[in-house]
Amino acid sequence: METRLALDSKAKQLNLAFKKKFVHSTDTELKVQGRLNTTNAAATVNTSLNKYFYLGSSVVKPNEAYQPDTRLRVGLGAKASTSSDDVTISLNAKKKMVLNRVQHLTRNRVVIDSYTHAVARVHYDFNPRSETWRGEASACLSHAVLRFTEDQDLRVTAGVRAPLTQHSVGQPEPFLRVQARRPSGKACAENCWTLNVDRHGGWNVLYDL
Repeated sequence: METRLALDSKAKQLNLAFKKKFVHSTDTELKVQGRLNTTNAAATVNTSLNKYFYLGSSVVKPNEAYQPDTRLRVGLGAKASTSSDDVTISLNAKKKMVLNRVQHLTRNRVVIDSYTHAVARVHYDFNPRSETWRGEASACLSHAVLRFTEDQDLRVTAGVRAPLTQHSVGQPEPFLRVQARRPSGKACAENCWTLNVDRHGGWNVLYDL
């Protein structure tokens, strides 16, 4: 289970957040995530169940260190939340494209130094009770520098997202994300954080526990 502390510029209250994924070999995923407000003890839990379908082929190249799944992923499922009595039907899609990678060979092993990739996502949620659709489309560009410091990988992401309704596409909003993670194989827990910023000056910080 992933746990982290969360603080944002809107509520200005510290939250304890968690996320857990249960993945089955049939490409079915159950995700449970939630937050506990440390100020007023209010708790929210969101769950989603998705069946994923992968379109296209994935080719493994032995001379390349960074090889994410670049197939088009389409998901169909359902969502529920403790903050609402409604259960929604969801349709989502994701596509990742590798734009650049820098790697080197050391001791007959290929080691990745940095990479750049683009990700496009879209999701629609249908509420059977109100018979309404809503969702979001987003696209982003990420650049990661591995071993930015001895105990830290760094990734910077810039993108844009737009709300979707059954009638129109909303105003696109740019966003910026900076993430620091422990390198693979490192046991240290420091420097594992995420900062998200929007164009209105809003922000939120997540610190992994």
